[in-house]
Amino acid sequence: MNSAIKKLLLSACLIASFDSLAATASYLDASLSSDKRVELLLEEMTLDEKIGQMCQFVGEASDIDFDSKDTKTDYTLALGDRAGLIKEGKIGSFLKVSTFEEANILQSLAETSRLKIPLLIATDAIHGHGMYMDATTIYATQIGLAASFEPELAELMAEYTASEMRATGFHWAYSPNIEVVRDARWGRIGETFGEDPYLVTEMGNAMVRGYQGKDFGSESNVIASAKHFVAGGIAYNGVNGAPADVSERTLHEIFFPPFVGSIESGVYTIMPAHNEINGIPAHAHEGYLTDLIRNEWGFEGFYVSDWMDIQRLETAHKIVDSEKQADKVAVLAGMDVHMQGPGFFDNVKALVEEGEIPQSRIDHAVSKILYAKFQLGLFENRYTSQEAVDNTLLSKAHRDLALKTAQKSMVLLKNNGVLPLKPGVERILVTGPNADHQALLGEWARVQPDNNVITVLEGINQQYGAGSTIEHVAIARHELISAVELSAVSQSAKQADVVIAVMGENSLRFDTNKTSAENVDRPTLDLVGNQIELLQNIKASGAKLVVVLVNGGPIASEWLTENADAILEAWEPGMYGGQAIAETLVGKVNPAGRLPITVPRSVGHLQSFYNHKPSAFHRGGFYLSSRKPLYYFGYGLSYTTFDYRNLTVPETMTTKDSLTMTVDIENTGQMDGDEVVMIYINDKVSTVTTPVRKLVAFKRIHLKRGEQKTLSFTIDNQDFELLDRHMKPVVEPGEFEIIIGDHVKVATVIARD
Repeated sequence: MNSAIKKLLLSACLIASFDSLAATASYLDASLSSDKRVELLLEEMTLDEKIGQMCQFVGEASDIDFDSKDTKTDYTLALGDRAGLIKEGKIGSFLKVSTFEEANILQSLAETSRLKIPLLIATDAIHGHGMYMDATTIYATQIGLAASFEPELAELMAEYTASEMRATGFHWAYSPNIEVVRDARWGRIGETFGEDPYLVTEMGNAMVRGYQGKDFGSESNVIASAKHFVAGGIAYNGVNGAPADVSERTLHEIFFPPFVGSIESGVYTIMPAHNEINGIPAHAHEGYLTDLIRNEWGFEGFYVSDWMDIQRLETAHKIVDSEKQADKVAVLAGMDVHMQGPGFFDNVKALVEEGEIPQSRIDHAVSKILYAKFQLGLFENRYTSQEAVDNTLLSKAHRDLALKTAQKSMVLLKNNGVLPLKPGVERILVTGPNADHQALLGEWARVQPDNNVITVLEGINQQYGAGSTIEHVAIARHELISAVELSAVSQSAKQADVVIAVMGENSLRFDTNKTSAENVDRPTLDLVGNQIELLQNIKASGAKLVVVLVNGGPIASEWLTENADAILEAWEPGMYGGQAIAETLVGKVNPAGRLPITVPRSVGHLQSFYNHKPSAFHRGGFYLSSRKPLYYFGYGLSYTTFDYRNLTVPETMTTKDSLTMTVDIENTGQMDGDEVVMIYINDKVSTVTTPVRKLVAFKRIHLKRGEQKTLSFTIDNQDFELLDRHMKPVVEPGEFEIIIGDHVKVATVIARD
């Protein structure tokens, strides 16, 4: 046989071999890439099965005894029609699943479907796996993490949260919340990173990395969801979900950057906001969801609606006259997953069959959803176990981090020398509605077992043993302190050397007496109810008054600022918040948190934020009141002092350069401590208005007393950009001020063409 014939036969054999492999290739083959498996699975799916992947439903565990012998039967009966839909492949994901047993049963039902496609189980894991039915690790809320100015903390918290989620059968965190806050009345501030787009971006990026890892391909990764797009933090009257009427310039300068950052960090899902933006509801905004986010910013994941918000295109926004039309508008705009409700499936199927929604739109959505399931490894490992739960939840590393997030979020607002408290204080009165209350857990957390939480009262008792008398006068409600309680506090305060009054808010998710949180917005920024009256009575007693604030949003009280001897802003510090607060009060922890949001003087001083435009106050201030806020963004005291020296900045740069600068920082006080170094710039003269200062870099460092460090910062060329009159980014030649923290102007840099 000559060589030509041999080559021909060999070629034919190879072709036959490849054809055979192609014919037998299966989406169940874990050795194939996720992209290839998606391609193969899509070929097998019917229209019903595809639309089913776009449908999300809620679980039904509240009344089920998972220790009974007939758990699966009981639970399947409780699910009702949903059980059948799962078996038919008509549900792709679930939320409001409460236990790992429930997650396993749901997955077992999905495994009986024709294609055995696993479910995505989602939850609002904002600062820990707090919506899980059993005890989990609860960290400081996002606003407290922002106050730490330490993105590494947020990243590790998200990583640990992801591991607890996966151990309990969950795969999808509706987090991080990267909305920028511009109205302090909004009840959801506690679940945000505050008012500055750069800080929000850095913290949000860190959480995305923590949840997803490199490519969410590890068994301990989950997919993240950047939310809520966009401008919920500047809604009408500060009301959750109300319209946002805001310029395109402000959107691009303030509200969009955190979402751009999350996409660059690989975030795989995005949740639009409840609100409308300049007349177009977020869930129907094709110009943003498709043209901007997908086509311009390069988002490669999928969108999930917020709770019932597609239906609200008809019922609340009234841009359509039926739920079917709402589904059509949303899907065509780019929405991929519908959160909760049975009508979506039938409507979308009819719209596809009628030619109103192209099959390609469905295939695109489903391909993104399936990719997540393959990449997470759910086809190979959809179940979890009691052993995984026991080995992961509340591990020592997780609990240690919970304490650290609390310690590093403390912001000392005022100190007349009373702090740190001396060891020999004889009589301490601890009172206030948050003194012995789990409100320090914050929103998006179930009440935890008492032995897993350290309240402030318990923390103070830990720090003071023999030789000190700790008295506690309980206050039952935040919004209404009774005459009996007021009298008891007054009498006890007269006998005390120091009164630690733990005041603030209650945003616990399932507490009927909560005073702030999602859909509980604030008409006043002062302490709610008659808490100030309680503090006034304490002040009248002559005892030293130390106020600890436990709250999600800023507390604006001129009386408090003027009259308290010390004020510690603790935010909502999580399960070990009481220990962290007590350690800070006695000096074991030197507070170094900085405000991630401006605290205005009153509700009448809204909007208040540090990076306002130059003309904001050029015509004066308020009648009989200072225009200055109580505390600016970035403010925070320490038990030690720091000195900045030897700033080195180049005198000139081109408009295409980045800028590198160095500065020496020395701890000149008597205690070891952390310092948060913040670098701002100000474009002195520009063709469009720019902020009086803009945060472009920060770093938290630890310095022992007497220690000095040299820090180097590189300010990216992009940070010097503005959006010109045509909304094009450009670095204009001219002078830029470089400002460090609250210090005076320290350098001027001239940018040249």
